[in-house]
Amino acid sequence: MLPLATLRVAGHPVSLGGAALLGVGVGYVAGMFGVGGGFLLTPLLSVVFRIPLEIAVGTGLCQMVGTSVTALLRHQRVRQGEVRFDLVMLAGCLVGVDGGARVLTALARAGSVRVGGHPVAAVRLTVEVGYVVLLLAAAAVFWREGAGPYEALDYVRVAPLARLRLPPFVDLPAVPLRRVSATAIAYTGLALGFMSGLLGIGGGVALMPVLIYGFGFPIRQAAGTGIVALVATAAVGTVEHALRGHVHLGLAMVLLVGATVSAQLGALATHRLPARTLRRAFALLLLGTVGAIAWDLGRHLG
Repeated sequence: MLPLATLRVAGHPVSLGGAALLGVGVGYVAGMFGVGGGFLLTPLLSVVFRIPLEIAVGTGLCQMVGTSVTALLRHQRVRQGEVRFDLVMLAGCLVGVDGGARVLTALARAGSVRVGGHPVAAVRLTVEVGYVVLLLAAAAVFWREGAGPYEALDYVRVAPLARLRLPPFVDLPAVPLRRVSATAIAYTGLALGFMSGLLGIGGGVALMPVLIYGFGFPIRQAAGTGIVALVATAAVGTVEHALRGHVHLGLAMVLLVGATVSAQLGALATHRLPARTLRRAFALLLLGTVGAIAWDLGRHLG
């Protein structure tokens, strides 16, 4: 019989205290950066607690529903975010989540592939390599801008995606931007949803650079805007993965206990900290996550 302080997930004992502590950290990150924290939670569930990746993905999305709702309420209170952008993006997000969940299920059933003479699960190889590429790209962008000589992106600039002339168009008064392509926003949602369903991220880690450098959002407005999309993709992704048996509700609830309060504190910190500090802290966090994933992948290939 397992001690009361542990929970068995897919045959692996998980410390309840450790899971709650992980939830606290993920919740704070979700609130501060508007990214849901899935990019941190899903790999650590697999690397630290040895939980199968497909269950880590589904459970992470389940926990993210509560975390993202809490962070959303805080961002709305300080009036950060552009709701029109989220509404246009929503349909694409939902279609993409379903596609990503289907691909993940197919990978989990595919078994192992051989890399350099070593067998490794197809789902692990795909998901972890996907994480490394995505997080390295995001870290490079945020670190480069954080090293600039100015307090960058507390203002709006007309960025490449905002200049696309693909009708129909929508005005984004909270940012503010005028005549932004709704088609570009919808396809952004499609890509975001696919990554959410496949990798177990709310998508904010990919959406934040797109909002800031693609559409020209100020960093605080980007954080508030990303949270609304996270709520929708996390909720749909949870249902998709639950139907496939990839959600451990008990673990998700333990993670959520620690995350609920800390998400509000993180959102409050976003409102107070300089934009440059936020960008560089985010880049360092991404690089730390990449290191943990690379170590785990190397361990399985070694």
